[in-house]
Amino acid sequence: MRDAIAIIMAILGTVLVLSGAAALWAGAVATTRESGAAPATRADPATGAESDAFGAGRVSRSMDAMSRLPTPDRLIIWGVVLLALSAVAVGAITFGATATTGTSTGN
Repeated sequence: MRDAIAIIMAILGTVLVLSGAAALWAGAVATTRESGAAPATRADPATGAESDAFGAGRVSRSMDAMSRLPTPDRLIIWGVVLLALSAVAVGAITFGATATTGTSTGN
């Protein structure tokens, strides 16, 4: 049963990765970028100066980028997660933890 679940997860993971890659490729073919596009800026209301990436810090910019992750990237990420879980289920990746207690005697 474990092998069947691993096979199904591997197939679904592969399909998700391939469909995400196909969606990225189709989007790249369908749209063309302007070569001279300027980066996004926003003026600070207090000083009137423009700041890069809406004036946010590194953490908030990262969180903002992750929240706006395009659908093809999400498909690829979930596909990789399913592939990793199927590898764990089939036993290709194992995790182990050991703990010992006791006293050590000095020699």
